[in-house]
Amino acid sequence: MSCSKFKKIKVCEFVTYLLPHNPEDAGLLWIIRDGTDGTLEIDGPCGVLLTFSEKICYFHHYIRWSNFLLNEKIQSYIRKLVYDLARFLTAQYAVYVPDSGAKESSILDFIWDDENKDMDYIRNWLLERCGAPKAKIADIHQQYEDYWESEGYYIDYFDDLQLDKSDI
Repeated sequence: MSCSKFKKIKVCEFVTYLLPHNPEDAGLLWIIRDGTDGTLEIDGPCGVLLTFSEKICYFHHYIRWSNFLLNEKIQSYIRKLVYDLARFLTAQYAVYVPDSGAKESSILDFIWDDENKDMDYIRNWLLERCGAPKAKIADIHQQYEDYWESEGYYIDYFDDLQLDKSDI
């Protein structure tokens, strides 16, 4: 499958942004395959992977978490892509958590068949176990004297992204 199938969603724009850093991925096609534990995966160039459960879409990429938290340009690309995915899938919001190593990342286990939880369950789980979401994505990054930590999560209601619904 070519990237043009995703033209209504900013996936191609995001991949184009990443390609200069991954020139060996130029021309790679998207592959649809059965994933782990009842999921479906769409695997694309530059480490872009969409994993679908019955109720959740997990968007994975290999931009470092700290770069996403602190680089507004990268944040903007990812947020616009996620906004388009959310609209396409009729989701009201998205949740940003690190992919491993933090309590918040435990929600990733909820997409597999044995759990198969929905977004409201995940949002409530985070609120009960991890506290309130951060006010801004960058607030997750906590800098200490000689190291930094990821502390918290962010729920994106996309209030600042007002795109025309005819783009769907």
